[in-house]
Amino acid sequence: MSKCETITLLGHFYNANEAQKFLKQNPVDLIFLDINMPNKSGIEMLQELKLQPYVIFTTAYAEFAIDSYGYNTVDYLLKPFEFDQFQIAVNKVEERIAQKKQDTFFFIKDGFKNIKIEFESVLFVRGSGNYLDIITVDGAYAPRMTFVDIVEKLNASLFIRVHQSYLVNIASIDKIENNHIHIDTHKIPISSRYKEMLFKRLDLC
Repeated sequence: MSKCETITLLGHFYNANEAQKFLKQNPVDLIFLDINMPNKSGIEMLQELKLQPYVIFTTAYAEFAIDSYGYNTVDYLLKPFEFDQFQIAVNKVEERIAQKKQDTFFFIKDGFKNIKIEFESVLFVRGSGNYLDIITVDGAYAPRMTFVDIVEKLNASLFIRVHQSYLVNIASIDKIENNHIHIDTHKIPISSRYKEMLFKRLDLC
């Protein structure tokens, strides 16, 4: 960390429980996280956090890379990695922090058009392979994008993943009933994998 002047180390922990206790009292912009830790895995720890900081995974387990991008993951560094790779990942975080302070919208490509969408207008996002359905108050869009693509565009403080195939705008939730979220006329499933994280984020547990 001493080589990287733009970040300040606030703490380091050898198990997820200790890290969670610290994060409850000390909001941070970025955490470096391993997959294999005592008590619970890095991904299990993220599922239990109410506030999602940016995450850079530093791990030897390549097989969890896809799962990690259900959260606010910026990069996935496989051990051993060089300092240049570390610095590039940190630079990405700094760019996102600066950008999110300014942006209230994002763009999607629809054929030859680039369409501007306001964050607050998005009700939810439904994924299907390399395509997405972005449902807004004004209509629906189906750009050729992956979940990783849309997670990078959306403001993580406004959206949360509730299912392998769904991201929802927290402010758009009308009610939660029988493991489903109701948004306007839409009924969205909540999977057991993401339920605890959702309830903690909404202070429902």
